[in-house]
Amino acid sequence: MFFRNYPILRLLIPFTLGIGVAYGTPLSLSFPMTLWLISICWFVSLILQHKKTLSTTLLAGIFLQILFLLAGFCLTCIHFRNENFEFYEKIFENNQSFVAKIIDHPVPKAKSIKVLAIIEQTTDGQAIGQKAVFYFAKDCLHPPNYGDVVLIHSKISAIENSKNPYAFDYKKYMQRKGIFYTAYVPSSGWQKIGQCGGNPIKEKAYQIQQYFSQIFADAGMCGDEYSIITAILLGNDETMEPELKASYASAGVSHILCVSGMHVGVIFMILNFLLQPLDYAKSSRLLKALLLMLFIWIYACITGLSPSVTRAATMFSFVTIGSLLRRNTNIFHSLFASLFILLIINPLLIFEIGFQLSYAAVFGIVIFQPKLVELWEPKHKIINYFWNLVTVSVAAQLATFPLSVYTFGQFPNYFLLANLSVISLSFLVVVSGVCLLAVSFIPLVSTWLAWLLTHEIKLMNLIVQSIEKIPGAVTENISISWIQMLLIYLCIIAFYLLFQQKKKRFYWIGIGSVFCLVLLFDFDRYLTQHIENQTVYKLSKGVAVCFNYHGKAVIFSDSIANKNHKDYVYCIQNHERKERIESVIIPIDSNMRNKFLLKEGDFVFFCGKSFHLARRKRRYYETSHKISVDEVLLLEDHVKTEYMRKAIENPNVPLP
Repeated sequence: MFFRNYPILRLLIPFTLGIGVAYGTPLSLSFPMTLWLISICWFVSLILQHKKTLSTTLLAGIFLQILFLLAGFCLTCIHFRNENFEFYEKIFENNQSFVAKIIDHPVPKAKSIKVLAIIEQTTDGQAIGQKAVFYFAKDCLHPPNYGDVVLIHSKISAIENSKNPYAFDYKKYMQRKGIFYTAYVPSSGWQKIGQCGGNPIKEKAYQIQQYFSQIFADAGMCGDEYSIITAILLGNDETMEPELKASYASAGVSHILCVSGMHVGVIFMILNFLLQPLDYAKSSRLLKALLLMLFIWIYACITGLSPSVTRAATMFSFVTIGSLLRRNTNIFHSLFASLFILLIINPLLIFEIGFQLSYAAVFGIVIFQPKLVELWEPKHKIINYFWNLVTVSVAAQLATFPLSVYTFGQFPNYFLLANLSVISLSFLVVVSGVCLLAVSFIPLVSTWLAWLLTHEIKLMNLIVQSIEKIPGAVTENISISWIQMLLIYLCIIAFYLLFQQKKKRFYWIGIGSVFCLVLLFDFDRYLTQHIENQTVYKLSKGVAVCFNYHGKAVIFSDSIANKNHKDYVYCIQNHERKERIESVIIPIDSNMRNKFLLKEGDFVFFCGKSFHLARRKRRYYETSHKISVDEVLLLEDHVKTEYMRKAIENPNVPLP
């Protein structure tokens, strides 16, 4: 019945399955492509048969689903796989000069300028055509621009992960974007040799974004207020302070800082109101529909075509077409269709956490919010407005919190309080921002609107930061596995269907899910309480080694002083959260003794084994007695096994 109501799912499900299979298997593109072509031939032959029987219709349906499964597989391979990786590796090993074309606008970082480019060829004319991320030295007098053709003199290498346990998989993240290589380019390591011009639509969208950003700056907006309005309305969050982003995340309203469906909806509402005079004739209604879709997609391009904006723009396009045809468009049809279109354009979007959370939130609002609204019907309009805000917030949080907790390991306890206050304010901020852009040519009005907008954002920041400071605002270091995440979703769905259909089987499914969830949690905790191991972390600067005894650990480091240090946050925190480790940080040159560990100098005795912490610039001298150790922990990449061997053979040789 469900598939009959939404036939697009018959194609979307096998297509998505094909994406997942391609992402998780090492199969090359050639074999599935051959199967895909054979399936097309079989499908066409079944369709062209004059005499249709039940068996031929069934076979045609099966081959159609196989076609879309293989289509998902092939498209994913094209986006994700680099079939000639070893071939290009050899080219990059043997060459250090390349011609590259810059295909995106440079992004200033703290110590460099990040540039996305296509390496077109070597200087001797050998074609390459691979995407790479270049980090140009920030002391360049004239940094590269979008559309420049440059000659790069630098060593290009494959993107690597940090190699820390449970660390963010940066390599796979970049591969999903079709980027496999990176290089640092000093100020003397490149020169501009031409200009090819970039994508004209992208260039114009960027120019409009910069023009609008300048309007806000000229109106007197600056600091956090300028950063927030350009992020909320234009999708430009490069100038926002990390502390401000963290405050919004802790309050559970970080989605406000991203251009999302709400912002597209506000723009759609304003445009729909302004174009109301075109509703009186059939030809003018067509013009109105075209103008609405044109402006919505122009806005989507200006804000950077993020998944949430693209999804919202696609959905509003379906709504506009349905309105033009005088049909009530089913919201699920619009969601499934927008999801299908976006995955055809880029199948790897399905692995992006922002994309997943965006669709989860919308499906949650569509499914749960109407039922929550029915629980109470306030008589007063103002109370009804806030009740609707509550139900929307709860519905979105209900659909996203398992995925959010699994990914980020924290839950904002006061999300309801934050959303009630901040969503209303953010709506006013978006409307005020649009009005400011519209009247920017009238100095007096634009100045007054800028003052109003600034104070709206200041009030919003004050509310968010006040909520963040309330004790217990965030539950941190939550660790669940992907199986536990799925069990939570199963539990939510089961109790929702129980509420809808009042059938016992959903009650037992829900209770069973809760029981399995608790059982898995206890089992994981039991395992972590019986682990004894040591971990050497790879940091940006310095060293860190962890000795874990039944979930209680000591970290020795020469660079990390506390758990607010960025190296701890990026390199260690996620590992401790996943393994349920509670640690203390000790300077690496300190001696220590407790019930499970003894450290004297560079020697550690831990759980009946002895370890030597090998660091660079350490000299080894002959002693009258030999010191034997069970393991040598190489704390830095510079300390290689061959140097250890040389140090042992010649005690006066320092470790580099």
